Amino acid sequence: MLALARYTLKGPYQAAAVVGLLAIIAVFIVPVIGYSAVSIFLAFVTNLLAVVLVGLIILTQGSTAGLKVIAVSALVLSLAAWMGLNSVEPGISMALLQWMPVIILAQVLRSSNSLALTLLAGILIGVVVIAFQYLYWADLESIWVAQLLQNRVGEAQLAEQEAEQLRQFVHLMMVLLASSLYLMYVLVIFIARWMQANLADSRGFGQEFRSLTLGKPAALFAFVTVPLAVMLQQSWMMSFAFILVIAFMFQGIAIVHSRLATKKQAYGLLVLFYVLLVFVWQITGILTAITGIVDNWLNFRKQAENRNNVN
Repeated sequence: MLALARYTLKGPYQAAAVVGLLAIIAVFIVPVIGYSAVSIFLAFVTNLLAVVLVGLIILTQGSTAGLKVIAVSALVLSLAAWMGLNSVEPGISMALLQWMPVIILAQVLRSSNSLALTLLAGILIGVVVIAFQYLYWADLESIWVAQLLQNRVGEAQLAEQEAEQLRQFVHLMMVLLASSLYLMYVLVIFIARWMQANLADSRGFGQEFRSLTLGKPAALFAFVTVPLAVMLQQSWMMSFAFILVIAFMFQGIAIVHSRLATKKQAYGLLVLFYVLLVFVWQITGILTAITGIVDNWLNFRKQAENRNNVN
């Protein structure tokens, strides 16, 4: 992956070629190979790598270079999609929903050199996504439900209970849409930052991440907003609450890394933590986010440093 990153950074033509090729593969791999777990996974990986490389280009060369790469890659992808799928939508949607937010966040990180400010800027992008979702795409949920019900009815008549479960599932996916995009943007920026550090033979990213703190004002806002959203059960508020939970979950993860940095069993404990975070995310993720919020007052990492100094 680092070898591909080095080649991408050699020049604008190499960057546009790599990003454009990865984007084309991500769009065409499922229609060509067929709908399967393998094709979906490969499409996800190639798409993620394309977006990461866009972020890396911004971090190392600035937004002008990144915008040129996006313009050329989006044009190539749109032409390929138009010839192969008779639609330019994949190129436009990928550029607007994935590449452009990453460019903005990468530029924020490049200018501020602050992961915390970048995460907070990502929350603002999440708010924009929620606004578009509930103001301009208000009927998107009903459209998805209607399409899924129509497809299922074509196979066999659905019981009312199954139809209701399908509606609830689609509703949950819609509530999680903005937070899922936010999670992807943050992960992309972190991977791009990690690549940048490794290409420069630096370990600065690890130190930068372990010291991540979003601050008391943001923590207080989350402390009030998330319970309020749970009580009111408004879809748009729940969407925003999930974004805040993910943001402070990253601060909680930074605390875990910081506390385990000097432990002999650190690797095994981190593996166990991430397994729990992935497979028991309803519990582990919430507890990690709460830890991240409370840390802004209790400063768990400073307590660990003090114990290490005493020992």
